[in-house]
Amino acid sequence: MDDATSQQMLATEFGGMNEVMADLYADTGDRRWLDLSYKFEHKAVMDPLKSGQDPLSSLHGNTQVPKAIGSAARYAYAGNRADQAAATTFWDRVVNHHTFATGGHGKDEYFREPDLLGNITEGRTAETCNVYNMLKLTRQLFAWQPDVRYAEFHERALFNHILGSMDSDDGATCYMVPVGSGVRREYADMQRSFTCCVGTGMESHALHGLGLYYEAGDKLFVNIYAPSTAQWEAAGVKFEMVTSFPDGDVATMKFDTRAPREFTLALRRPSWAGEGFGIRVNGEAVTQVTGPGSYVEIRRTWQTGDLVTLAMPKTLRLERLADNPKKGVVMWGPLVLAGDLGPAPRRRDDGDGDGVRAAPPEPPMIVSEQPVTELLKPLNGKPATFLALGIARTISSEYATNVEFRPFYSVHRRIYSAYWDVLTPLEFAAKVAEADAERQRQAELAAATIAALTTIEPAAEKPFHQRGEESTIVRTDGRPGRRSAKWFSYDLPVDGSEEVAVVVTYNSDNRRARTFDILVDAVRIGNGVMPQTSVAKFIDMHYRVPPPLTTGRKSITVRFVATGGNEIAPVFAIRTIRA
Repeated sequence: MDDATSQQMLATEFGGMNEVMADLYADTGDRRWLDLSYKFEHKAVMDPLKSGQDPLSSLHGNTQVPKAIGSAARYAYAGNRADQAAATTFWDRVVNHHTFATGGHGKDEYFREPDLLGNITEGRTAETCNVYNMLKLTRQLFAWQPDVRYAEFHERALFNHILGSMDSDDGATCYMVPVGSGVRREYADMQRSFTCCVGTGMESHALHGLGLYYEAGDKLFVNIYAPSTAQWEAAGVKFEMVTSFPDGDVATMKFDTRAPREFTLALRRPSWAGEGFGIRVNGEAVTQVTGPGSYVEIRRTWQTGDLVTLAMPKTLRLERLADNPKKGVVMWGPLVLAGDLGPAPRRRDDGDGDGVRAAPPEPPMIVSEQPVTELLKPLNGKPATFLALGIARTISSEYATNVEFRPFYSVHRRIYSAYWDVLTPLEFAAKVAEADAERQRQAELAAATIAALTTIEPAAEKPFHQRGEESTIVRTDGRPGRRSAKWFSYDLPVDGSEEVAVVVTYNSDNRRARTFDILVDAVRIGNGVMPQTSVAKFIDMHYRVPPPLTTGRKSITVRFVATGGNEIAPVFAIRTIRA
């Protein structure tokens, strides 16, 4: 195959084939495997990354991460600086411009525009495979360059998403671990399904110990504070970490050495560990302590029985989105706190409560004049749990409700909110007025309706004689819609004695631009142009039908036709109204 054909084939999900070939090169020393790994170099993605650019918007998330892992493997084995640049740029762009507070990224499996997370917190967000692979890349990058920012991401992704991606009661893994408001987790039916997130979902929990510690010459890095034991063979040192993390705030490290040994112990001081942070060695305080988000290095001759104790008190803070300061998550140290909104009902049709595919409940908002963190009080008898009184409001209810906040990783089989709209009472009143106006508009639309198809599913479409080519049903924010790369149509009742308009419901959220025509009897009554954007909002578009097309008729055929090589934007409802 020529290079153009190969590159065309790579515009799909081909896993970690570049990494596999690089590993074979390392195992055999045969350069043909290294050369073959470059046949899996997807240039449309990797070339921009090598030059420091971000090509990720609208690309499938978990297709891209293994490409960067393969580049990292090749750099480790062969030293190609372009591979190093691609891997490090990818990590920086994903972590610093596409990642939620929980360590996950993406909506409906796809990257969206960088630094616009406020558009995409709701719905099917944060696929588990993506986080599994990002941690794999993170561990490799730290091994090249022991930068504390890699350890900071590792901690956040491990303690929030990964720990929250498996129900500890029954072992069910999660495809999506959503970060929105009024959402629930998307569990696999472990007896019937095997998505990618079932495989990596199980493997993730066999890797908790990987990347807690690193050694380099005579330096031992401690990155993650988790209950563990380890043996540093080269130094003849064994050690044990005893800690109540992630819920607690104290960690103790005990050493056992074959013989006294001088080395540097580099203890990570987390960026969230501010006032009250302290280290003691055998009871004596360490005075040379660096600032948050750094390593405290202690060099001494260590021997059996030495004890290092760290105090890392966690504080509450509201972490707001840069692009939407009215939306944020409550953090407690490295932990996202989720608001528990009650048990999630199980659904028989999809196995295990895959509620993020269903229509979500009305999302609650935090409404208060006071800072959120001042409203949360520790709940007696429930460790790592806080209660906020009268904090949550929904538009349809006149009453505020109490909310219990607990670590995000622990809210299994529950409806919860991670990201919240955080509003003042005045801002909430404006939301209520906006909702009242929308209800009035919908009532007027219903009063003018001749016929309506409001649920795009085969049974509901049958009376409207749906036809089409290369047409499928998709879901956006829990609602089904029909799209096509070619065309589809509906027969819709009309009143032949009155002027008629067609009203079509779309969603503004489109990963790529959509262009299409709307026809009645081969006459174009409108053209659809939907730009690429991640702003998710259901919108109604009105198309007036020329009177000659409806006069004396009982029905018309409305046809959607793709143009310009683009797809038709999904249609979520269609109706005819008296114009």
